Amino acid sequence: MSARSKKRQIKEHVSTLEIPREQWGKFLETFSRHHHGWPLRLETHDRITGEKVVSQETPLESIELDLEDEMNPRINVIVQIDNKVIKHILFLPSSLVSESSDDGQEQSLRIETVNTETTVHFRAPATLQHGS
Repeated sequence: MSARSKKRQIKEHVSTLEIPREQWGKFLETFSRHHHGWPLRLETHDRITGEKVVSQETPLESIELDLEDEMNPRINVIVQIDNKVIKHILFLPSSLVSESSDDGQEQSLRIETVNTETTVHFRAPATLQHGS
């Protein structure tokens, strides 16, 4: 089976759940604990310019709802590359959707903001994929 066919099959077996705004903080806290260290890749599409940016794959430190400025909430995706902590700030989120493959090996969060849609793609670490 080609990689393209395999990817198409995975796409066909995806569960989607929109997270209500009042549950974002708790959901992201639990999600971060469960996925800490999982390899992730961010894919951001700017709906105004049409630009698409994809990050390199890095392990997750955490994803958090930042309400320090209540008028300007953020979702922060925090990763570590070598000895540097990098915080991807998603400003004024309006939608949070969780997607996962039936086998749980691939998961993603789709976060819509004012001008962008960012998908945070997760892949189960090799130790989980092989049942260790």
